[in-house]
Amino acid sequence: MKIHIFSLFLFVSAYCNGQESPNFLWLVCEDQSLFFSMYGDSSANTPNINQLAKDGLVYQNCYTPSPVCAPSRSSLITGMYPTTLGTQHMRAYKKSAQSNTINSHNSLPYYSAKPKKPIRFFTEDLRANGYYCTNNSKEDYNMITSPLAWDDSSKEAHWRNREDDQPFFSVFNFNITHESRIWKNNTKYSEDELKEVSIPKFFPDHDGIKSDIVTNYKNIEKLDKQIGLIINQLKADNLYENTIIFFFSDHGGPFPRYKRSIYETGIKVPFIAKWIDYNNTGNTNQLVSFVDFAPTILDAAKIDREFSFEGISFFNKDKRNYVFAATDRFDASTDKRRSIRGKKFKLIYNGDTTSSVYQPVIYRQKMKTMQVLDSLYKTHELNTYFSNWFSKNKERFELYEVSEDYYETKNLINNPKYERIRKILHHHLFKWMEESDFGNMNESAMLDSMFTNYIIPKLNMPELTITDLGYLIKPNNLHVSVGWRYKKEKKWNIYKKGDLILPKDDLEVLLFKPGYEVLIKDFEK
Repeated sequence: MKIHIFSLFLFVSAYCNGQESPNFLWLVCEDQSLFFSMYGDSSANTPNINQLAKDGLVYQNCYTPSPVCAPSRSSLITGMYPTTLGTQHMRAYKKSAQSNTINSHNSLPYYSAKPKKPIRFFTEDLRANGYYCTNNSKEDYNMITSPLAWDDSSKEAHWRNREDDQPFFSVFNFNITHESRIWKNNTKYSEDELKEVSIPKFFPDHDGIKSDIVTNYKNIEKLDKQIGLIINQLKADNLYENTIIFFFSDHGGPFPRYKRSIYETGIKVPFIAKWIDYNNTGNTNQLVSFVDFAPTILDAAKIDREFSFEGISFFNKDKRNYVFAATDRFDASTDKRRSIRGKKFKLIYNGDTTSSVYQPVIYRQKMKTMQVLDSLYKTHELNTYFSNWFSKNKERFELYEVSEDYYETKNLINNPKYERIRKILHHHLFKWMEESDFGNMNESAMLDSMFTNYIIPKLNMPELTITDLGYLIKPNNLHVSVGWRYKKEKKWNIYKKGDLILPKDDLEVLLFKPGYEVLIKDFEK
């Protein structure tokens, strides 16, 4: 066995003479579509985001595999599809829930999914290679967070708390543009303000809807100021040049037919990447999925690991031909839909044709726009588009030329001119669906396949080998994350096979594997 003396500072030798590894900063907003100047919408004044776009590369076709936050965030942190993880059902996991606590949305216990494939939060790989990883501060992965994922995940988490010259990966989450801020921040606007706002063509021309849209633009302006503060801190620390920055939204916009929707408005998100190479600027039409973010970061950091992601790196590469997405349960409503998007066209598969595209979500009823749509529907005054949205039936397949028809208003599925395109997309979509571990199961069957009587399985106990030079940990479990710390410490260190821990105080060893009980074992000196 190859043995390495373990450095308590977790530094890699590559930057002992000054940092050489790139830093990473993620600026993550919530519930936003392409409501930004770099996409041709200048309704909100966003000088900080605009400058980032000038310094970076604007991606015209970035997609989340799920149009709601928790499943999409599970994909970001693992580089895997929610339908592979088993995290595709919104609000399946509740951190505070006791074992077998029943979820009122689906009458099943709350659960943290147990994937079949090897899974690891990619920040563990960064930490194992000397990176300081922070999250400020939303996690919400629809599964238990790995205790080894972050050096600090809190409202105080910041790269400034790292050791000198230590490379970092820092995430800042901004709640100001969340769906709930539409009704919480709503105010009375003047007639001129409402008259000036441009609304998507499928919405009814109604002041209540216009008011919500104005509020969203006002929230985006507040977001821009918050982002400006973080970027200015980075520049003040002389770190801007050596930091790769991602700005993106966790999924599409806050309105009905945006969030929770498999249409472009729900899964296509704003995304800027400011690379260290300043020649890599402008705009790109390449397809990018959230499953690609984790492998891209590790690729840019020159870090390999022993098992693969489902995503593919887009660091100086363009290898993706299709992006996939899925919808399943949103709170109490279930609507199984799957989609594939190629360079120009998109195919949607509707698993249930006897229900409407509209799905009732109690939380969303607080929004004026939803109240207006409901009211117009009851009085039969809705426009054609939203009348179809509420229709009790939908076609099995929908085909759109999304490169020209962003709002997906013209379904081409019955047009023989596009038969060949439909067949190609159908083939690749169903291949992806068939390869899915959990995407073709209902939620109850999925849980039966994961757990026995909903009992969370336990991991085998680790072993500690004592040598003349120190301690070696034998985890005794496959594909398990291993952490350690001295008993007086708060933060877990990442343990890699072959690391030698210097004897000092009593030792604690932690084992983590998604879907299993977290195991902490004490070893006395």
